[in-house]
Amino acid sequence: MDERSFFDNLAPTWDDNEVLSTPEKVRYVLDFIDLKPGQSVLDLGTGTGVLLPFLAERIGDEGKITAVDYSEGMLSRAIEKFSALTPKPEFLSIDFENETIPGEYDHILLYSVYPHLHTPFETIKWLRAVNLAENGVITVAFPTGPDFINNIHRERHSDSDILPPAEVLATTMRNHGLDAHVAKADETCYIINIYKNGVTL
Repeated sequence: MDERSFFDNLAPTWDDNEVLSTPEKVRYVLDFIDLKPGQSVLDLGTGTGVLLPFLAERIGDEGKITAVDYSEGMLSRAIEKFSALTPKPEFLSIDFENETIPGEYDHILLYSVYPHLHTPFETIKWLRAVNLAENGVITVAFPTGPDFINNIHRERHSDSDILPPAEVLATTMRNHGLDAHVAKADETCYIINIYKNGVTL
């Protein structure tokens, strides 16, 4: 089964089994991302839309949310749950590693997505160049530490997708020309911010 079909099949029961992204934890993670009223946010790998109501809280009626996923099953659940949010999210079915997303955004979020990227550094460089607004930030985030994430992936026999410690990943990103800095890294969360106006491509 390919990865897209895997997530399509999980979509109907995903929310019932999601125990990490509690409202308290999501708000805690977002505290390390400087979201302001009226800003635009691109939520990549939105899944069933776990972040969407909390993003709406922070950017308000004048903000803009674009939610992207390549799993039609996951995206359908997100639309069913959150199409009435204010601001109303734009939902896009896009494989963002292989297709270009329209528009520029103040914040680009990769929440619980990074291990699923096939070409992470190239993808993040492309997003920074094409979709990140001036003074914008790309955030790689998880609502737990890397040990928990890696145990899940080992159970799925995906050792190639193991998440390194945050400082190691941030250093590797900087070696690839990305201005990456650890915002928070312990057993409670894993957050790296990558800035637009840092090292040039």
